[in-house]
Amino acid sequence: MDTVKEHFTKFDEMLCGFFKKKWAPFVIWPVAILLIYAVYFLFIYQQKMYGNIAFNSEVSRVIFVVFLVIYEVLIALYFGLSTTCGRLTTRKAVFLIFMFSAGLVLPFTMARTYNDSAYTHDYGVFGEGGHWAIIYDIYKTGKIPGVDLNNQYYQPKFYHASIAYFMRINSILLPHFDGSDSVIMTKNNLGEIVPLYAEFNLFDYTAFETARIFLTFQGIITLYFIYKTIVELGLNKRISIIGSLIVFFTPAFWFISAYKNNDSLALLFSFAALYAALRYHKTHSYAPLVATAICIGLGMEAKLSTAVVAFPIAAIFLLDLIALFRKDGKWVKADNKALIKFIIQMGVFAVIVFPLGLFFEIFAKMKYDRPIAYVWDLGTGNYMYIKPEYYPAWARLFIFPSPDLFFNITNVRSMWPNSTNPSDYVWGTIDFNCWTAFLKTGLFSESDIAWTVNSTGDFKSVFWILVSFAYALSIMIGIAFIIGGIYFVIKKIKSLAKGEKQKDDLTFYFLFVTFVSGAISYMLFCLRYPVGCTMNARYAMLLYLPIGLVVAALIDHLLKKVETKKKEASVATGFWAKK
Repeated sequence: MDTVKEHFTKFDEMLCGFFKKKWAPFVIWPVAILLIYAVYFLFIYQQKMYGNIAFNSEVSRVIFVVFLVIYEVLIALYFGLSTTCGRLTTRKAVFLIFMFSAGLVLPFTMARTYNDSAYTHDYGVFGEGGHWAIIYDIYKTGKIPGVDLNNQYYQPKFYHASIAYFMRINSILLPHFDGSDSVIMTKNNLGEIVPLYAEFNLFDYTAFETARIFLTFQGIITLYFIYKTIVELGLNKRISIIGSLIVFFTPAFWFISAYKNNDSLALLFSFAALYAALRYHKTHSYAPLVATAICIGLGMEAKLSTAVVAFPIAAIFLLDLIALFRKDGKWVKADNKALIKFIIQMGVFAVIVFPLGLFFEIFAKMKYDRPIAYVWDLGTGNYMYIKPEYYPAWARLFIFPSPDLFFNITNVRSMWPNSTNPSDYVWGTIDFNCWTAFLKTGLFSESDIAWTVNSTGDFKSVFWILVSFAYALSIMIGIAFIIGGIYFVIKKIKSLAKGEKQKDDLTFYFLFVTFVSGAISYMLFCLRYPVGCTMNARYAMLLYLPIGLVVAALIDHLLKKVETKKKEASVATGFWAKK
């Protein structure tokens, strides 16, 4: 065992030394991209349409799964050896948890065809008015399409353009082959089989499938910025590890890229903006400030709701401003140079973020008379409509746990197929509470777990035991967050009232504002558009960061109390023993 420790220590020192090099990222990320491309072309790429599996053969699928399992085992083994050898730093622990979680992105993004509408949101493959159609338009024409207020064309098009141009670049790299005939056929009014998209040939189909590479990398980069954000907060090892486990093992982060809509790219830029803002707080230099503004702007160009990330970032800026006027607990006159620098920096930030973030909104208003911040309203006649007569606002927004948490383990958005008439809805037939839906969709998306994986509904199976455990654990985490959130807020208020010197101001206010702003935005959205699909966790993914870290902080606080009592008991025992 000692020999193993010695060899591992030497290897770990060498690896850590490499990661500390300033030029290391310029090697690591290109290699990561090449590995994702290698996985795609070895196991997935083919010059024909996919059948029952999303791989080029059954053997490839088996090998893919075997390699993925080996990868995850190696990461877990590295974590265990680092712990045993006393070499598990906070940064390394969070990084290894990130790496393990990153591997779980692959089954959702690589192992499912891109031209598949299952478990997607507003995608509409081979149809009209969905995200697929927007991407197809840009791919074929190279131009950004106009606005339509009655389908997904009302959305900003940055995400769609990114995917489409990525496909076009890959179409240059792909081996060219004869694929002139349309691969998508349909029946016309006369019952004749005709092309649905006359120009969508087999070669285009293969180019479209390469989007899986983009989705995979996008999902991994999102997790990477979560890792960087957690480390940047400077929390102790126990809080960082427990918080990382809660956040990184929330399944929504594995499959949000597989939704194939603009939520995923907006989320990536949201976490990138949070990390950049925290870096600015530490360095007060222009590079992270400009990066923050660009990330917010690009995120808003992917989806306007990214703007909610501006609230915790504004809290960081406000703390920096207060710091100029407050030293050692007393109000002082700010240093003129420092104050002028801060004002100029905020000006630079505004000059970048507002034109970039609001470009599409203003352009769409001026050219197409699209209302600012427009959202397509499905209306009261929709089969997912949640009737206020049965489900008032207080029941939908402010109760947790709520009764619908126990109606069904998966998200019940409607009475379909039993009824598509909202007037038939009665209490107990549809999920109405936004936090219930947040929990369920964060675990299982909007899929019916019993139908998808175990149609027999055998609750004694290993699958159902694991699913039930995850569900129960999520409920306990939610309750622990409520308890921990209330406790730490009251503790902070008492500390401020006593005039005590404040510690961890940044972490507290950052997490507090991230949650409050995100929660209010989510609840208002659910209330303004009362249909089942608006309660999806994809609209409030930032909330998982404060939830995970607050629960971790509560556990750390309780464990410290237990440890303190044990020490006191040990000292007391020793004292009486001496007597």
